[in-house]
Amino acid sequence: MEIIGRQLEGFKDIEINKILENKKIFSSLQLYKCILGLNPSESKIFGYIMNNKNITTAELSSLFKMDRSSIQRALQTLTNLKLIRRDSMSMKNYVESKNLNPLNKKGYVYVYNSEHMGSIKKELKGLLDKWYESMLAYIENLDYLAKLGV
Repeated sequence: MEIIGRQLEGFKDIEINKILENKKIFSSLQLYKCILGLNPSESKIFGYIMNNKNITTAELSSLFKMDRSSIQRALQTLTNLKLIRRDSMSMKNYVESKNLNPLNKKGYVYVYNSEHMGSIKKELKGLLDKWYESMLAYIENLDYLAKLGV
Protein backbone atom coordinates (compact mmCIF):
# COMPACT_ATOMS: atom_id res chain seq x y z
CA MET A 1 0.00 0.00 0.00
CA GLU A 2 2.89 2.34 0.72
CA ILE A 3 4.18 1.94 -2.85
CA ILE A 4 0.79 2.91 -4.31
CA GLY A 5 0.66 5.91 -1.98
CA ARG A 6 4.07 7.10 -3.19
CA GLN A 7 3.02 6.67 -6.82
CA LEU A 8 -0.19 8.62 -6.29
CA GLU A 9 1.69 11.32 -4.40
CA GLY A 10 3.89 11.82 -7.46
CA PHE A 11 0.83 12.37 -9.67
CA LYS A 12 -0.35 15.58 -8.12
CA ASP A 13 2.39 17.74 -9.67
CA ILE A 14 2.36 16.09 -13.11
CA GLU A 15 0.35 17.48 -16.00
CA ILE A 16 -1.82 14.85 -17.70
CA ASN A 17 -0.65 15.90 -21.18
CA LYS A 18 2.96 15.26 -20.25
CA ILE A 19 2.06 11.83 -18.90
CA LEU A 20 0.27 10.86 -22.07
CA GLU A 21 2.90 12.40 -24.30
CA ASN A 22 5.75 10.56 -22.65
CA LYS A 23 3.70 7.44 -21.86
CA LYS A 24 5.68 7.03 -18.67
CA ILE A 25 2.75 5.84 -16.61
CA PHE A 26 0.15 4.27 -18.87
CA SER A 27 0.01 3.71 -22.60
CA SER A 28 -3.02 3.16 -24.78
CA LEU A 29 -1.89 -0.45 -25.35
CA GLN A 30 -1.99 -1.02 -21.59
CA LEU A 31 -5.41 0.61 -21.39
CA TYR A 32 -6.79 -1.65 -24.12
CA LYS A 33 -5.30 -4.71 -22.46
CA CYS A 34 -6.52 -3.81 -18.98
CA ILE A 35 -10.06 -2.70 -19.76
CA LEU A 36 -10.86 -4.56 -22.98
CA GLY A 37 -8.61 -7.60 -22.65
CA LEU A 38 -7.03 -6.96 -26.05
CA ASN A 39 -3.75 -8.63 -26.95
CA PRO A 40 -0.91 -6.53 -28.43
CA SER A 41 -1.91 -7.25 -32.05
CA GLU A 42 -5.55 -6.34 -31.46
CA SER A 43 -4.47 -3.16 -29.66
CA LYS A 44 -2.18 -2.06 -32.48
CA ILE A 45 -4.83 -2.78 -35.12
CA PHE A 46 -7.45 -0.90 -33.11
CA GLY A 47 -5.11 2.10 -32.71
CA TYR A 48 -4.39 2.12 -36.44
CA ILE A 49 -8.07 1.93 -37.42
CA MET A 50 -8.92 4.76 -35.01
CA ASN A 51 -6.47 6.99 -36.89
CA ASN A 52 -7.24 5.86 -40.44
CA LYS A 53 -10.37 5.35 -42.51
CA ASN A 54 -11.57 2.58 -44.80
CA ILE A 55 -8.92 0.02 -43.89
CA THR A 56 -8.92 -3.41 -45.53
CA THR A 57 -7.67 -6.73 -44.21
CA ALA A 58 -5.01 -6.75 -46.93
CA GLU A 59 -3.72 -3.32 -45.83
CA LEU A 60 -3.47 -4.44 -42.21
CA SER A 61 -1.81 -7.71 -43.16
CA SER A 62 0.84 -5.89 -45.16
CA LEU A 63 1.34 -3.16 -42.58
CA PHE A 64 1.65 -5.41 -39.52
CA LYS A 65 3.33 -8.34 -41.34
CA MET A 66 0.66 -10.74 -40.11
CA ASP A 67 -1.25 -13.46 -41.93
CA ARG A 68 -4.75 -12.69 -43.08
CA SER A 69 -6.45 -15.10 -40.64
CA SER A 70 -4.77 -13.45 -37.63
CA ILE A 71 -5.88 -10.04 -38.85
CA GLN A 72 -9.43 -11.32 -39.38
CA ARG A 73 -9.57 -12.78 -35.84
CA ALA A 74 -8.41 -9.46 -34.40
CA LEU A 75 -10.98 -7.57 -36.48
CA GLN A 76 -13.72 -9.93 -35.33
CA THR A 77 -12.78 -9.31 -31.69
CA LEU A 78 -12.84 -5.55 -32.21
CA THR A 79 -16.15 -5.75 -34.07
CA ASN A 80 -17.71 -7.89 -31.31
CA LEU A 81 -16.62 -5.28 -28.75
CA LYS A 82 -18.35 -2.63 -30.89
CA LEU A 83 -15.14 -0.62 -31.23
CA ILE A 84 -15.01 -0.86 -35.01
CA ARG A 85 -17.50 -1.63 -37.76
CA ARG A 86 -17.24 -3.45 -41.05
CA ASP A 87 -18.71 -1.69 -44.07
CA SER A 88 -19.04 -2.74 -47.69
CA MET A 89 -17.60 -0.26 -50.19
CA SER A 90 -17.52 -0.32 -53.96
CA MET A 91 -14.06 -0.77 -55.40
CA LYS A 92 -14.57 2.47 -57.33
CA ASN A 93 -15.16 4.42 -54.11
CA TYR A 94 -12.36 2.59 -52.31
CA VAL A 95 -9.85 3.39 -55.05
CA GLU A 96 -10.95 7.03 -55.01
CA SER A 97 -10.76 7.27 -51.21
CA LYS A 98 -7.20 5.93 -51.23
CA ASN A 99 -6.07 7.92 -54.29
CA LEU A 100 -5.05 4.71 -56.04
CA ASN A 101 -4.69 4.03 -59.75
CA PRO A 102 -8.07 2.95 -61.11
CA LEU A 103 -7.51 -0.32 -62.96
CA ASN A 104 -11.11 -1.04 -63.97
CA LYS A 105 -11.78 -2.28 -60.47
CA LYS A 106 -15.28 -3.63 -60.09
CA GLY A 107 -17.06 -5.21 -57.20
CA TYR A 108 -16.98 -4.52 -53.49
CA VAL A 109 -14.50 -4.69 -50.66
CA TYR A 110 -14.98 -4.79 -46.89
CA VAL A 111 -13.45 -1.84 -45.08
CA TYR A 112 -13.10 -1.22 -41.36
CA ASN A 113 -13.62 2.04 -39.52
CA SER A 114 -13.66 2.89 -35.85
CA GLU A 115 -16.83 3.83 -34.10
CA HIS A 116 -17.29 7.46 -33.05
CA MET A 117 -14.75 8.44 -30.37
CA GLY A 118 -17.54 9.47 -28.00
CA SER A 119 -19.03 5.96 -28.20
CA ILE A 120 -15.64 4.37 -27.58
CA LYS A 121 -15.00 6.56 -24.54
CA LYS A 122 -18.45 5.81 -23.16
CA GLU A 123 -17.89 2.06 -23.58
CA LEU A 124 -14.46 2.22 -21.92
CA LYS A 125 -15.81 4.26 -19.00
CA GLY A 126 -18.66 1.79 -18.52
CA LEU A 127 -16.29 -1.16 -18.48
CA LEU A 128 -13.94 0.64 -16.10
CA ASP A 129 -16.81 1.43 -13.73
CA LYS A 130 -17.93 -2.22 -13.82
CA TRP A 131 -14.37 -3.41 -13.08
CA TYR A 132 -13.99 -0.88 -10.26
CA GLU A 133 -17.24 -2.01 -8.62
CA SER A 134 -16.19 -5.67 -8.83
CA MET A 135 -12.80 -4.88 -7.27
CA LEU A 136 -14.49 -2.98 -4.43
CA ALA A 137 -16.75 -5.98 -3.79
CA TYR A 138 -13.72 -8.26 -3.84
CA ILE A 139 -11.91 -6.09 -1.30
CA GLU A 140 -15.00 -5.91 0.92
CA ASN A 141 -15.19 -9.72 0.95
CA LEU A 142 -11.46 -10.29 1.22
CA ASP A 143 -11.62 -11.81 4.71
CA TYR A 144 -14.27 -14.33 3.60
CA LEU A 145 -12.40 -15.14 0.39
CA ALA A 146 -9.16 -15.63 2.31
CA LYS A 147 -10.87 -18.25 4.51
CA LEU A 148 -12.00 -20.06 1.36
CA GLY A 149 -8.49 -19.96 -0.04
CA VAL A 150 -9.60 -18.11 -3.17
